[in-house]
Amino acid sequence: MIERMDLTYFYSGKESCEPGYTWGPGVKDSYKLVFVHEGRGTYSLNGKLHHLHEGQGFVVYPDMLLYMKADENEPWTHSWLAFHGECVESLLAQAHLTIDSPVFELSNSKWFDIWHDQLDAAHAMERNGSLMIHSLLYLIVANWLEELLVPIGQQPVLKAKEKYVRKATEYMKANYSKKLSITDLASRIGIDRIYLSALFKELDLQSPQAYLLQLRMDKASELMVNPELTVSEIAHSVGYQDPLLFSKMFKKVKGASPSHYRQTMNPEQKQLFRLP
Repeated sequence: MIERMDLTYFYSGKESCEPGYTWGPGVKDSYKLVFVHEGRGTYSLNGKLHHLHEGQGFVVYPDMLLYMKADENEPWTHSWLAFHGECVESLLAQAHLTIDSPVFELSNSKWFDIWHDQLDAAHAMERNGSLMIHSLLYLIVANWLEELLVPIGQQPVLKAKEKYVRKATEYMKANYSKKLSITDLASRIGIDRIYLSALFKELDLQSPQAYLLQLRMDKASELMVNPELTVSEIAHSVGYQDPLLFSKMFKKVKGASPSHYRQTMNPEQKQLFRLP
């Protein structure tokens, strides 16, 4: 068990390399996760050579001599995330990654694409950008470890489907307050919109549209407890710019208009925001 989690973000990026592009030999001052989205290349750490292809990645260790080279015929497109922390070595040990065995493999070749957009958005924030970036770092590392630690023996096809659906629902939970289309959602997790809808149906869930609507209305009903918030403000808080459309959808899901729903709340709920 890791008692202290102290990750510090350094930098991240993505690059499509020219044929035969090289870096090193040299050393880095941080840990670095490198993931190959397409193409091939070689990676040498501490004198040991590793050949990599699409869907594989590797760990760069600080202060260890390394060398990287893109393939002459199929140069790789790779992304990277550099960070540090006293807990990193323990995290890597969970995934059975060591200096002698730094290579990992993921079934989803679009892994990390979704995080690039969020990191870019965090970098562009005028306020609290650093806080958001470091929050994303923890989420990325946790997601990466979860991808690696799929128990041996589980059905890979079913597991992949479940992971897509889980990523979709997690993204909706994090972004329900924004303008969000199911097409954009599917693209962000690396699959087609029609296929995403089919996965929800296959796993006996609501459609993605119905799931997002239910999520927004559940969040809206929680906000109804606060008497200081107007219906318009609640609508904006759950992704609706049109309060009339919000009221219509709220009644469709909850069976009552927002104003009537508030009237039916019990006294304890109404007093929640008036307590000293």
